Amino acid sequence: MDITQLVMIVLAVGGFGALVSAGVNVLKILGVVKDGDAPTWITGFDLLGVVILYLATAFKLPFDLEIIGPQLGVVAQFLIALGQLLVAFGGSKLFYAVARGSPLVGKSHSI
Repeated sequence: MDITQLVMIVLAVGGFGALVSAGVNVLKILGVVKDGDAPTWITGFDLLGVVILYLATAFKLPFDLEIIGPQLGVVAQFLIALGQLLVAFGGSKLFYAVARGSPLVGKSHSI
């Protein structure tokens, strides 16, 4: 199998693309990936996927892309949910910081 076939296989596995996109978005939320750098990170992870697939085929490791693809999609869904959760937590803290001194919702009942 040549490198062109490997690239086409990695790009054809939909779950892998979703996993890469979700992972990069979570890294953006965490501040690891800066604005505008996402395409570079995605390309790097795509290249990493090609290298891993090449090594797996070179060492004749048994794997089935028809099974792995959907599993990667499930992992991507988890990462998307995690990213949304992180945004929700961050949004709640930001709203609290803004609203805590306002007269309508910023009242404290602590002694």
